[in-house]
Amino acid sequence: QLKLEDYKDRLKKGEALNQDQLEAVEKYDEVVHNLEFAKELQKTFSGLSQDLLKAQKKAQRRESLLKLEAEKKKLRTILQVQYVLQNFTQEHVQKDFKGGVNGAIYLPSKELDYLMRFAKLTCPERNENL
Repeated sequence: QLKLEDYKDRLKKGEALNQDQLEAVEKYDEVVHNLEFAKELQKTFSGLSQDLLKAQKKAQRRESLLKLEAEKKKLRTILQVQYVLQNFTQEHVQKDFKGGVNGAIYLPSKELDYLMRFAKLTCPERNENL
């Protein structure tokens, strides 16, 4: 653009320009229009790029939250199973299952023994004072 402006000024001062320079001066307005269009395109692409980055960050945050919720759900399930298994170590719960009373189904002693051993393996001892 600066070169074209120089050609235009030289032409106004009466200097002789070669054919290529004269054609360039004739297309000055078209070149300026194309430069402005290119600047607008650049702004548009820059805005789109920023929007894309924001959308990617938002998707990553959403994905992180979904993973966190899934981990919480797994942990909640593990804690629930541990709670149920720990109850099998209590004597009155064992009696209920051995007799099939108080809402408990009947479990043979062998199966109840398996559950109690499994509970001891999977459930760490808790300090109830904490």
